[in-house]
Amino acid sequence: MHVSSPSPSRLLEHFLRRDPEVETRVADCIEHHRKGEARLRFVDEKGEPVEGARVGVRQTRHDFLFGANIFTLGGFDSEERNLVWERAFLDVFNSAVAPFYWADLEPEQGRPRFDADSPRLPRRPPPDVVLDFCERHRLAVKGHCLAWHQWLPSWLPGDSREVSRLSRERIREIGRRYGDRFDSWDVVNEPMERFMFPKAKALPEDYVAEAFEAAEEVIPPGSKLILNEATAFSWREFHGGTTGLHLLARNLLLRGRRVDAIGLQYHLFFYDENGLTRTVRDLEKNRDLYLDPRRLLSVLDLHARLGKPVHISEITLPVYPDFEDAERFQADLLRELYRLWFGHPAVEGIYWWNVADGTAHGKEAALCAGLLRPDLSPKPAYETLRRLVREEWCTRLELETDGDGCSFRGFYGDYEVTVEHAGHRVTHSFGLHRGAANDFRLVVSPISDRPAIAPRLSVPYPTHA
Repeated sequence: MHVSSPSPSRLLEHFLRRDPEVETRVADCIEHHRKGEARLRFVDEKGEPVEGARVGVRQTRHDFLFGANIFTLGGFDSEERNLVWERAFLDVFNSAVAPFYWADLEPEQGRPRFDADSPRLPRRPPPDVVLDFCERHRLAVKGHCLAWHQWLPSWLPGDSREVSRLSRERIREIGRRYGDRFDSWDVVNEPMERFMFPKAKALPEDYVAEAFEAAEEVIPPGSKLILNEATAFSWREFHGGTTGLHLLARNLLLRGRRVDAIGLQYHLFFYDENGLTRTVRDLEKNRDLYLDPRRLLSVLDLHARLGKPVHISEITLPVYPDFEDAERFQADLLRELYRLWFGHPAVEGIYWWNVADGTAHGKEAALCAGLLRPDLSPKPAYETLRRLVREEWCTRLELETDGDGCSFRGFYGDYEVTVEHAGHRVTHSFGLHRGAANDFRLVVSPISDRPAIAPRLSVPYPTHA
């Protein structure tokens, strides 16, 4: 007997119910934790108040991190396609995840692929190439990852003491070269899943703490050290009081290790006895675990009690072939999840994983979970995310001065303000940031078309259309 697939509305039922408590909580957080008040005061070159000016305010970058992995940078079959992908990336994301998988970064012992002229590998642009791109476009960059029980090089010995030494040496080498140029690092990836991989037994028993200890030695405090965990042990194995990730993070912190942030992956793919599945029925079976906003907020609340910011660190939302309009379901689910995560005060960044279809690892490519199709045309999910980042959660205003200035409430980030007065049109830049002084004195004169305050470079936002 044929069993029909669940409907999109059935899967999104918990969200579509619009629980008043959840809705109010999310809206209040966005208003009070993502935005702040700014006061702009205008004076002429003599310091006298300027009245009656017309003011245009445009946000140019977000403090909040909207990111994705950048594994396919320069990896397409033509320069034209590479440029299309780059434009799509820069038009939404202000942060990028660079690959540091040991097996591919150092396929030959002692010969790491750091330099731009290193041998090319699929989905593994050399760190120098990624860093150059990110610095040119002022993207915050995260290194992924310094220690993982998978993707270990074939030349690694079987002796755990020697593996410990080599792992520390690797982390120190990376830290000395890149530590102060990266905004954050996934120090250890998916530690709770190590038991599933017997071949990882060569790793020292305490390799998680060892990796953080080595990273602390060479990576300055200005760059966050992150403990990044798989989906199941972040969200599924939550029973009201704890998760494996929460316990491990507490253990590390109590031992004095520097864990600066927590990464929660959110990959909605599932496995059966035959491997990776594509049927939406697996999502239906797990709907109450992964698609209930109350439960998702409770998981975030738990991890927030560690007192560390949270990254939604890797996201995969497949396009399920069961649905007639599967791309629309992906977009609708993306909007619900991003709004929920953006609406939690502990979350400081959200990272999609593979931007384009056909660029995911191995069999995961069959999930068609990109924001772009194989021809790099945008899916509804891409357009949905772009509207959230560039329109709904982005401040653009036209104001007039009241007395010598004007006030507005806007999303935290960097701004450009254009002032028209007495035939002059001048532009200034300023930053509206949480916890910073947000009262700005701007000079309006023919020679003041220059930044009044240097733009903040660490968390950028694309300015081109």
